[in-house]
Amino acid sequence: MSDLRVGRISALNMFPVYHHLERAALPGVTFTDGLPALLNAGVIGGELDVSAMSSIAYARNADTLRLLPVGCIACEGAVDSIRLLSPVPLEDVRRVAVTPHSASSVTLLRVLVGPEVEFRVMGSDLEAPAALAAGEAALLIADAALMAHRDRIAPHSLDLGELWQQRTGLPMVFAVWAVREEAAVTRPAALDALCDAISSGSGAFAADPDGVARAAAQRFPFDEAYIRGYLARLRYGFGEAERAGLEAFLDMARAAGELREVPALRAVAA
Repeated sequence: MSDLRVGRISALNMFPVYHHLERAALPGVTFTDGLPALLNAGVIGGELDVSAMSSIAYARNADTLRLLPVGCIACEGAVDSIRLLSPVPLEDVRRVAVTPHSASSVTLLRVLVGPEVEFRVMGSDLEAPAALAAGEAALLIADAALMAHRDRIAPHSLDLGELWQQRTGLPMVFAVWAVREEAAVTRPAALDALCDAISSGSGAFAADPDGVARAAAQRFPFDEAYIRGYLARLRYGFGEAERAGLEAFLDMARAAGELREVPALRAVAA
């Protein structure tokens, strides 16, 4: 039996979970690193079996996937790493250069700004300064958003997690864990071990957030205090509040024309 092929988001926001997974040394599991859009494509195309993937990408392909109800990436309020950088206030934004790396964040922005704002997909997040200079806003995610906000590259820096919470009062679920249906059937033991490790990773982070922040500071271009504050904004468990937030997001994505239909959230046994 081949290994369970697992996508691993190569950004600070998932370090608390993957830090634990690295040390767990799971048998029968191999990892592929990348940003969400790459990992989404890998799961959808069959090159990967399971990954944390953009919640909207999961919803668009839910007929061939199952949720792992042991984790997600969510926030309730400001998250810092999903940012709309703009030369003008939000109500004056007319064009946005959007990151190519996250389907959920682009869909969330469409839900928040409505259909009139024009989106243009950047070839790379490195285009953001030029877009701002040309009068466009720029949507960035993950470490690129953190650095752009820290370096104050735009007069206005809007946190999409905060805007969502103000509108709905619910957590925003940016990513869920999902597995291809056939992998859930053919490799249940490896999948069970992965689910246990994901849950353990969230628990280990909750028990020692300072230790995780110290380890992350050795890998990412932010100091330990900044990392500690940033990671404290994130949620990794998938509970009732996160499920309600995900369902609300998918409902609003469908209303905005970003999702054909809201799927049933079918899960493997936890």
